[in-house]
Amino acid sequence: MTDAERPRVTWQSRWGLPIGYASTSEELARAVLARGIDLSFRPTPWPRDSIIEDPVLDAISRRPPYDDAPQISYEQADLFFHGHPGYKVGFTMLEVDGIPRHWAASCNRMDEIWVPSRWGAERFAACGVTKPIRVVPLGYDAQRFRPEPVSIRASRRFTFLSVFEWGERKAPEVLLRAYAAAFAGPEKDDVLLLLRVNNHDGHVKVHEQIEDLNLPKDGPPVALLYNHHIRARQLGTLYRSADAFVLPSRGEGWGMPILEAMACGLPVIATPWSGPSEFLHEGVGYPIEVRGLVPADAKCPYYEGFRWADPDPDDLVAKMRHVFTHREEARAKGAAAAREAAAKWTWDATAARVEERLREIGS
Repeated sequence: MTDAERPRVTWQSRWGLPIGYASTSEELARAVLARGIDLSFRPTPWPRDSIIEDPVLDAISRRPPYDDAPQISYEQADLFFHGHPGYKVGFTMLEVDGIPRHWAASCNRMDEIWVPSRWGAERFAACGVTKPIRVVPLGYDAQRFRPEPVSIRASRRFTFLSVFEWGERKAPEVLLRAYAAAFAGPEKDDVLLLLRVNNHDGHVKVHEQIEDLNLPKDGPPVALLYNHHIRARQLGTLYRSADAFVLPSRGEGWGMPILEAMACGLPVIATPWSGPSEFLHEGVGYPIEVRGLVPADAKCPYYEGFRWADPDPDDLVAKMRHVFTHREEARAKGAAAAREAAAKWTWDATAARVEERLREIGS
């Protein structure tokens, strides 16, 4: 491919920060580069120093933006850069049933908007985004997240794994109470709940919040990996060390840990509302029933006035028991999830959509 044939793009985003937008932006940028796309970088101003560990991305971050190429702003909608002189694409998402007015206004200053799910496209359109909206699903790294023979187990017990940032949106109290209820009783089921939890809010005391749940002292065991840094290349090993994945989240822009667990062949118990509705269904997992929508009560100002899912705790209890007692079925469903993920949801598949659209824009 000659330089004249290579699509060029300015990538506006955040790299080198411990946040979801930054980590997925780096993953997607690498996939785009692997398809031969010429990338420049426009950093989103952010009040925290970044450390870009990838030397290729670090070198690209020093290039000036290509003003004569399209710009993809992979960002919160209120952080889109509108001053780019070329074609402007906004690539964004939110975890509640609507978007704020200033997000819609920002989207309407772009030329088109990308969101990762059909659910998201419906929400953005319903909230006043009039520019064309395209569904461009996110993906996962097929080299790191794949089924493999288990070399390291988290425990000899049947292990449920959950991976999340502590907060109201992830419904940790729903998970902990359901787990305690699912495996209560004198039989003392041989189970473990392993929580890989990050918390960057100094005002939130995770251990105190867990204590306030008043879980039974003789209940099933819980292990907590708290703010423990795990390199991206090691995450697949963590998933594969467990027997099942569970996350009763109230809302997701996409739901990366859910997809990563599926790609590793785990049976997944998760809420099928919002972003995960794009890839989680009965054929590849155990969707938790949703009782309805409730106010999105959290610190995030973008959620004010909107709602998110209310996962049914009784159904969560039943599905955890079912996966524990129907292990062969659960393993088969996990294998089906891995096959479908590999066929549909890799970063390369995402990058292919990006390349196709960039060629259309440039033609």
